[in-house]
Amino acid sequence: MSEKIYTLTATCPDQSGLISSITNCIAANGGNIINLAQHTAVDIDTFFCRIQFSTFSTQEDGKQMFSPASFTADFAEIAGKYNINWKIYDKSVKQRMAVLVSKTSHCLYEVLLKHGDGQLDCEIPVIISNHPDLCSIATEFHIPFYQIDTLKGKEACEKDIQALLEEYKIDVVCMARYMQILTPEFTRRWENKVINIHHGFLPAFKGAKPYDQAWRKGVKMIGATAHFANEDLDQGPIIFQDVVRVKDTNSIREFVEIGKDVERRVLVEGLKKYFNHNVFICNGRTFVIEQ
Repeated sequence: MSEKIYTLTATCPDQSGLISSITNCIAANGGNIINLAQHTAVDIDTFFCRIQFSTFSTQEDGKQMFSPASFTADFAEIAGKYNINWKIYDKSVKQRMAVLVSKTSHCLYEVLLKHGDGQLDCEIPVIISNHPDLCSIATEFHIPFYQIDTLKGKEACEKDIQALLEEYKIDVVCMARYMQILTPEFTRRWENKVINIHHGFLPAFKGAKPYDQAWRKGVKMIGATAHFANEDLDQGPIIFQDVVRVKDTNSIREFVEIGKDVERRVLVEGLKKYFNHNVFICNGRTFVIEQ
């Protein structure tokens, strides 16, 4: 008996009967619900739901065979009735993620190690950089590495990136400390498909040496933010954030090391939530729905 796992995400105006209609449709098509998380944002009267369910692709031992086409047709009727924006994901179909990097290695290493441990439910077919420094890491993990020439100009550089993303059939892009500003044209083309990490001091400490700036201001917490990149620098919808308290006795060097730890953890957690389909975007902000 062949079992498959699907995840259904649904967003719509809040109204009575949503949960029963959605779950009954899954059950009627042979699905067995494994996990259900739902939330109503009362401030905007919007319902969010993520349901993971198992199915059987053959009819054995009295189990109903699941047909994606049949389920899609049945659920489309419910979606029309309740004005539901929905998607269904087959767990066996992995999204393909490209990683953009510059010279700093800690986030790249963390992403590749967690992916190797099976904690990131995706494929990583290519690493792209504007410097040669991290090529050895890509080689270590047996992933193709490409260096792009930023001296050609922003437009030509992004054209080269786009060509690689198309060549490797990329679904989502991770900026693992890629120290280049993306153009509005690029971020609009990859809307809500580029995940970035930045230190939590922004916008208070912009520019060079943010940890040096933070130390000189006597900050008491160091943080980081994983977010979707958009045309407004470091202002895209937030996926995950975390902070660590620091002491006044910590040096600038210790600030940097603590910051790296937070950045790598936050980036991986943000990616996990994205690939687990916990992240919903509504009116320019995120809602992370999980049990």
